[in-house]
Amino acid sequence: MSRPVVLYDGGCRFCRFAARMIEWLDLRRRFAFLPLQDDEATPLLAGVPDAQRLSALRLAEPGGRLRTGTDAARAILECFNFPSPGIARAYPSVARRRGVLGRFVPDRPGPRRFP
Repeated sequence: MSRPVVLYDGGCRFCRFAARMIEWLDLRRRFAFLPLQDDEATPLLAGVPDAQRLSALRLAEPGGRLRTGTDAARAILECFNFPSPGIARAYPSVARRRGVLGRFVPDRPGPRRFP
């Protein structure tokens, strides 16, 4: 794996939207993208119980580190040089409401760019 992989819930409308926004910002193609449900995501999620697999955004890094939730979002924002001081408070709140928030965003497929 040569670049970090953004792993998102492909069954969640808001998550697909967020992944598309990251892809749109990713002009240098620094990230790969996979839905968490994709078979190729399974090896990247080693050690993550099936019951927790879809619970959060994840970022699989080339060295083998798997970031989750707030930590993953912060790492992604830092790649774009975006400040992330409020992410620790914002991410859990948004994640809890992603079903409701999904109603307000366009419903399209999420990105798949792998490897």
